[in-house]
Amino acid sequence: MAEDVVKFKLKRDELLLLGVVYFYLSCCPYNKVEESFNTQAIHDIIYNTKYLYYYDHISFPGAVPRTFIGAISVALPTGLISYLTSASKAITYMVARAVLGLYVVWAFSTFRRAVKKAFGALTSNLLVLITCTQFHFAFYASRTLPNTFGMCCMLIATAYWITKQWENFLWWSGLAVLIFRFELVLLLGPMLLWELAREKLKMEEILMPGAQTAAVLLIVCCSIDTYLWRYTVWPEAVVLYYNTWLNKSSNWGTQPLLWYFYSALPRAMLTALPLSVMGCLLDRKVLKFTSPALTFLALYSLLPHKELRFVLYAVPMLNVAAAHFIARLWNKGLEFRLAALASALANIVCCGVFLSASYHNYPGGDAMISLHSTYPCTTNTTVYIGNYAAQNGVSRFGEQCDSLYHRQWNYIKTENLTTSKIRHYDVLLVEPSEAESYTLTHQIVGRFHVFAGLDITSVPPFIRTKKREAIYMMKSKQLKKSVEVKGF
Repeated sequence: MAEDVVKFKLKRDELLLLGVVYFYLSCCPYNKVEESFNTQAIHDIIYNTKYLYYYDHISFPGAVPRTFIGAISVALPTGLISYLTSASKAITYMVARAVLGLYVVWAFSTFRRAVKKAFGALTSNLLVLITCTQFHFAFYASRTLPNTFGMCCMLIATAYWITKQWENFLWWSGLAVLIFRFELVLLLGPMLLWELAREKLKMEEILMPGAQTAAVLLIVCCSIDTYLWRYTVWPEAVVLYYNTWLNKSSNWGTQPLLWYFYSALPRAMLTALPLSVMGCLLDRKVLKFTSPALTFLALYSLLPHKELRFVLYAVPMLNVAAAHFIARLWNKGLEFRLAALASALANIVCCGVFLSASYHNYPGGDAMISLHSTYPCTTNTTVYIGNYAAQNGVSRFGEQCDSLYHRQWNYIKTENLTTSKIRHYDVLLVEPSEAESYTLTHQIVGRFHVFAGLDITSVPPFIRTKKREAIYMMKSKQLKKSVEVKGF
């Protein structure tokens, strides 16, 4: 029987990757609208516990329901840590994302051990180093997206595919596909089809275990989600129908057919992309290994709505091809090692550029920090959170003056309110284009900026971040406290 590749410990270089994940977390501690459901769910599980009426998804259900399984897996350890340390909401949110980042790095460690068995220690070591110098994998590792939870399960399932442990493969694949992201069937499915085609695996070996796995997972998932959503639901089936059959995801924009290949992958992989191509061309074993990822990319490109995070699942497998190519040349001369080092340095420079852009992409979070440093929680205050702020950094974890038993503050995110209604609130977080409507009753006390591009300069570091005003904080002229808030 094959040795189980899952071990609950990290090696030193994997701790380096975890450190990179936590560094990005500390630089960008807020969330975007895509992360909103799981972020708010984690908050509500920790702070609202059994008071389902106060859960965010009851008031703001979103376009489609999402599963609570991922949020629960993060909220349980986070809630325990928060309780034992009496941490603030802001710190608790950081802990929650740190827990998720640990899950991802642990899953990557499992994948890495399987790669070591298949391609050797040098390739596995280089795989970790390449991943550390790429921005998007580590950046998204702590973000509460369904894709991130799916990534955890996919990495472990792939490890079991490599080591041919089919029962475990079915469990983790089922969790990835049926619970978190159904599109992962396009990645994990070809792995099974490949083994069936090569007659390394027989249909009867997976048919009944697969059906049993699916039944157990769906019963557990649907029971939990039906209770929390208050109607019978299998969330990922609804998402599949909405995004794929109805093609409603196109409402959020579309990209050309080959966009993943000429835009997303170059940004996600950086200098490892050409190295992975060379690795596939020079070694049939590597090409076979990466064929499920390439199949996934080709098939998923048919869906018009595209985002880089949708195909991050393919990056670890393609990085193996790059790592194996470097490993082949590693002992052939100093010049090859220097070239690999130059490649890593180029990646790090690109990571700095990406981080600079991301750092300035959450003006709503900056506004909430300034708001709470200005007005004490002991005063009765109503805060209107505009749509842009709500989508770019605001979450219930940022509502520091709110709890079930301490409601001096009231945060209003309701959309489509009339201007006359909004004028009655004490503090407004609105876009500059909206501010003119409230100048008679409110005054601007804070301006918060968002990333607006890059400028090339003639002095080091030769790149300058451009920003534009994105959110105004406006205070009612009737409020006695008169302060000027420092913008970001």
